Amino acid sequence: MFLQSRILLLFTAFLILGSVRRAKADNAPPDSEKRLAVPLLDLQGTIHELGQNDEGAVRVFVFLSTECPVSNSYLQPLNKLQQNIDTEKVHLFGVVTDATVKRAEAAKHFEEFKLTLPVLFDPAGHLAAELKPTHVPEAFVLNASGSLVYRGAIDDTWGSVGRRRSGPSNHYLADAIAAVLRGRPIATPKTNPVGCLFESFSGGGDDAAFTFNRDIAPIVYSRCLNCHRDGQVAPFALESYEQVAKRADWIVSVTEDRIMPPWIPHPGHNTFVGERWLTDRELSLLKRWAESGRARGDEADLPARPEFAEGWRLGKPDLVVKMPKPFTVYANGPDLFQNFVIPVNIPSDQMVAAIEFHPGNKRVVHHSVLFLDSNGVARKLDRATAEPGYSNFGGPGFAPTGALGGWSVGNTPRRLPNGMGRYLKKGSDLVMQIHYHPTGKEEVDQSEVGLYFIKKPVEETLKEPAKLVGSIWMANYEMDIPAGESNYSRTTTYTLPKDVIMVGVVPHMHLLGKSMKVIATLPANENEDAIEKTLIDIRNWNYNWQDEYYYDRPFKLPAGTRLTIDAVFDNSADNSMNPHSPPKRVTWGEETDDEMLYCFFLLSAEKTEDLIHVIFHNLQHDAEQPRARISRAEGE
Repeated sequence: MFLQSRILLLFTAFLILGSVRRAKADNAPPDSEKRLAVPLLDLQGTIHELGQNDEGAVRVFVFLSTECPVSNSYLQPLNKLQQNIDTEKVHLFGVVTDATVKRAEAAKHFEEFKLTLPVLFDPAGHLAAELKPTHVPEAFVLNASGSLVYRGAIDDTWGSVGRRRSGPSNHYLADAIAAVLRGRPIATPKTNPVGCLFESFSGGGDDAAFTFNRDIAPIVYSRCLNCHRDGQVAPFALESYEQVAKRADWIVSVTEDRIMPPWIPHPGHNTFVGERWLTDRELSLLKRWAESGRARGDEADLPARPEFAEGWRLGKPDLVVKMPKPFTVYANGPDLFQNFVIPVNIPSDQMVAAIEFHPGNKRVVHHSVLFLDSNGVARKLDRATAEPGYSNFGGPGFAPTGALGGWSVGNTPRRLPNGMGRYLKKGSDLVMQIHYHPTGKEEVDQSEVGLYFIKKPVEETLKEPAKLVGSIWMANYEMDIPAGESNYSRTTTYTLPKDVIMVGVVPHMHLLGKSMKVIATLPANENEDAIEKTLIDIRNWNYNWQDEYYYDRPFKLPAGTRLTIDAVFDNSADNSMNPHSPPKRVTWGEETDDEMLYCFFLLSAEKTEDLIHVIFHNLQHDAEQPRARISRAEGE
């Protein structure tokens, strides 16, 4: 059975003081790559996912102050810069980190100065901790790869504090942006900023230094509200101070244990789209607030509540595919995997750039996987059951002829990068597998999915390099886990026969899964030894939160790269997910209480024929893998 893809990121200025020097060129390059993992709210309440940059935009951060006259003098020049840049290619932000300035005061200040660019309010200093500004204003330019390529002054209008020219002769920031957009070296990668010294004063050391309105609400609003609000799948809302404060200790516990937000890949690899891994700084703020009295704080500090789009977030779909009939989920019982077979009526083959899944009932829909069947097998399985669709655990019950991805709680719909798409053959059925979890009362669901096509004929798209996305997989079918074994290891390897572009990775195990790590070992050459690259590292597997993991920036792997999967399973009584009490011997299989080791890879290639070659080579490799299948009776 070919199981397919299963399928969350200033000081206070009392005086203009101190060692401020004339801005001048410094040819020493800035620091290297920065990991901006924290989503931040701007002064209007919009969430900016700084950990994600799938658009490949240049990012510019300018640290500002509400009190520093040098900072305020640059607000209109920043407006002009904003007007002159392509805002799809360059994201320009102001940043305020002054913990003694109320959010409402900051919003009023920049509104009075008619500043048009978004201003991130970051009193916890997440960005400052990463970028380490010394003055306000000070500008930082990060290229599409997240590398810091410029830091320093906006221009040379200010020679030093108290010495201001009539106009600039050097436009350091604008020139740096222009250079990085053209892929050219920046002539002056670092200058000395002129302005007020950057201060990190937080308002004092008493317990009220940590408040909900200033420190905690930004975390909850950006990290939790997507699910924890009325009408969503989470079991309770976290929309108010009272709702968060009464659960503060529990929130600290589940976040420190990495249970929430639900995100099981460990950091240390390429960034995934939609990462939800809390930073150590965020965890510290939650804990210190919970332990220091859970102060509410000044209402002027409370950020605007973010707006969550309800309709189609990617715009009107090219095609909407909906479950033919409503389906009733029983009130109590085990989780249910139901497969709904839906004809896809298209006049010709299409390339699917994105999907946007809409659960019909957010209370019971846990996640969905979208398979394709062009052979009519799923229709036969559907006709054999009286209810809408048919039930099956693990896979869809047939060998899919393709897949369109999936959805899970908290996912944000996105187009595949760089004009990539998945192939959708005319006449195919969409098999919508939905994982339901009962709520204690009967629920009815009728989910739908919007399909977004690439706006050109399939033949033209396939002639272009790196546009078709396909899947390969690796598996180990020799599962025989003794009862009580807490560290049962299995591994499998595969060597890529052609150059590919890695787009995403989808690990899969069942209830005994404990950890999985996937390594790519790039071949050695004359100048360097073999290089190991971690593709994904899951140290605490949770079957309930498996997902598709798309790389923020797809990357090349050369022919000869060896992919290695190391997985560990826990069949002991200490595993709270163990379906058997006491533990029993478990072997490979499709059922809930069987076990699997799969990992799927979403790939593209510069040449379509290379991708097709890899797919067929991988199929042959999989067919040659040993399959020590043991009957269920023997396994028990």
